[in-house]
Amino acid sequence: MAVESRSDRLEDSRFKEIKRLKKKHIPHRLHWYLGEDYFSEELLGIFRSEIEQFRRISDEAFYLFQRATEKIIKEGKLAELGIPQSFHDCIIHSWTNKVQHPFLYGRFDINGGLKSDYGRIIEFNADTCSTIPETLLWQPLQLEQLKGNHQSFNTLKYDINTTLSSIKSRIGKDQPVFLGTCFGYEEDILNVNCIIDIAYEAGFKPFYSHLEKVIFSDEGVYHQIGDEYEEVDVLFKIVPWDWMFNDEPELANILSELIIKNKVIVLNPPYTAIWQNKKFLAYITKNFPNSVLAETYLDKSFGLYDYVAKPVYGRLGENISIEVANNSEARSDGDFGNQEKIYQKYYPLNKDLENYYYQVGMFYTNRASAINLRTQESQIITDDCEFMSHFII
Repeated sequence: MAVESRSDRLEDSRFKEIKRLKKKHIPHRLHWYLGEDYFSEELLGIFRSEIEQFRRISDEAFYLFQRATEKIIKEGKLAELGIPQSFHDCIIHSWTNKVQHPFLYGRFDINGGLKSDYGRIIEFNADTCSTIPETLLWQPLQLEQLKGNHQSFNTLKYDINTTLSSIKSRIGKDQPVFLGTCFGYEEDILNVNCIIDIAYEAGFKPFYSHLEKVIFSDEGVYHQIGDEYEEVDVLFKIVPWDWMFNDEPELANILSELIIKNKVIVLNPPYTAIWQNKKFLAYITKNFPNSVLAETYLDKSFGLYDYVAKPVYGRLGENISIEVANNSEARSDGDFGNQEKIYQKYYPLNKDLENYYYQVGMFYTNRASAINLRTQESQIITDDCEFMSHFII
């Protein structure tokens, strides 16, 4: 590895600090985060040239994901990703009819790109992507505190609204029912509720329910209001597809049939189970060589000296190991240690003068929609990171 110099690090002049905001000035959707020591009181300045690079590589990556999805479905190779046969028809249906089953949003995670180096996308959080309240609510709030007329790269709310409005127009009801659901963890609920807020603005009749209280039947998806049961037109879930078809196959089979019969629209659609699977990155490396995604392989026999090992469906930075020149550089614990792994060429994170590491997230809808940043005193960004807002220099 090349020897790093301090000139390779993010300069202190790129950071602006603001005063701590009082709780009464902060939307209630953010109050839970205040007790987590999570929000940084600094903002990082990002050059327009850097934003353009992040936008360009995200556009190219999304195009590659679509081309590779078309190819893997056409060649009947979904099983190579470990996706059960029982879920293939649902994926194929949603992909073939993606106008009726549009992608809502996800986030590309990018290493590098904040200095003179070239950013590389290391994964796509395409199924149960979080950091929505932070991006929609916190970033604009902090931006307002900066002196001067500063801007950020953030059209996420508008872009999600555009997609939801398009879905509503195709359903053909005055107020279609939109149900948001998750396992019930506080952070997940807050993310779901932000999407519910946008669904309301888009003309839906929105509700929230824990997953355990949602009714899945052969006739449709329902939620209960008092003694009445109301059919759901659009189900938004922060519940992983891979959890469904691996741990709750009966639920996955019921929902698959409902989707195929056009009884319900589920967001994000079933084909995002392909995009969430890190074996898919190896498929792209093999079939669509490119310079925007980190090179990814199914084993270590491709001459990778510096690499990162990751679980196929891992999340939250768990069970990752960085191996540099045959030495372990960093490791993280977690709940995904029993999963298969992929091996990805190591691209380092940018670092500041105080040895904090920075990872760029690019939200993607039907276009590059918003940038956010997470930072940590570790090369592996985990749930213990801080969220940092940005402004355009």
